[in-house]
Amino acid sequence: MSLVLIIEDEPATAAPVKEALEIEGIQADIAGSGNAGLEMFREKAYDLILLDLKLPGLSGEEVLNSIRKENPFVTVIVYTNYSDFADIKKLTNIGIDGYINKGPEADLDELIDMIKSKLAPIDGDAIDVLFREFPNE
Repeated sequence: MSLVLIIEDEPATAAPVKEALEIEGIQADIAGSGNAGLEMFREKAYDLILLDLKLPGLSGEEVLNSIRKENPFVTVIVYTNYSDFADIKKLTNIGIDGYINKGPEADLDELIDMIKSKLAPIDGDAIDVLFREFPNE
């Protein structure tokens, strides 16, 4: 089972994401601040981090910098209302794996689909095809 860390200070935003992920069979934890998120990240082996940028305590950018120093391979998706191109470009250079806006036009299904695609970039049918083509020796 995949494990996702949602670092989001707004419970009204974090709770529906957690619920939708769990319906899909994906376990999710919520951290309500940058400091709590970084502490939780250090305690468990998360497969994906969903990261807001505006957080109490450490900012999303500070959290991202720390995560990348400790684990350059964990998938990080930025999920925020703030979409300044320069900020997103800077975060891309630090190492984000995706960006999605959580503004008024946000689509929870689109977010869940993005997370699922990052967690399992090859679907079950493709895996079956690969195994059938792999020689049995």
